[in-house]
Amino acid sequence: MSWIVKDLWETLDERRGEYETLWQDHTLRAFETINWIASEVGDRWDVLIQINFPPGQERPDAAHIGHRDVSILVDKNRKKFEQIAEDEVKRAIQPLNPLSFDVARFGHEGFRANLPAGRIDCLPSGVHLWCNITTEVLEFLDWIFENGYGLKPESRA
Repeated sequence: MSWIVKDLWETLDERRGEYETLWQDHTLRAFETINWIASEVGDRWDVLIQINFPPGQERPDAAHIGHRDVSILVDKNRKKFEQIAEDEVKRAIQPLNPLSFDVARFGHEGFRANLPAGRIDCLPSGVHLWCNITTEVLEFLDWIFENGYGLKPESRA
């Protein structure tokens, strides 16, 4: 997954001119443009990428858009993980020092890991990152994408 996130970051940086001026005065148009760019990156990897802008949170500066509050969906209809157990996920996420690890309550398998500075929701359909995307988060996501979704860098794009 780090390959997808890094592609997103590079593309947003390359195309910042398309949304940076909108970001100041026309926020809704900026949201649309940013998510259009994210969608194009997702199409390259056969996933759906959405950059979220939760109400009540401070807007990031344009250079940091896509570095938190990102959703990546692999298969919106998938209800179960096929090859991993909850204990394996708990072990893999330990380097992020989760404060809690709870079963998701969304009508299918998954978990919610509350981190010291945010949260990761990991469902069979994809992940929702409500935290800063650090090197450690990327390492966990590489693991979950390979083991939980069967995706490797060479398997897409």
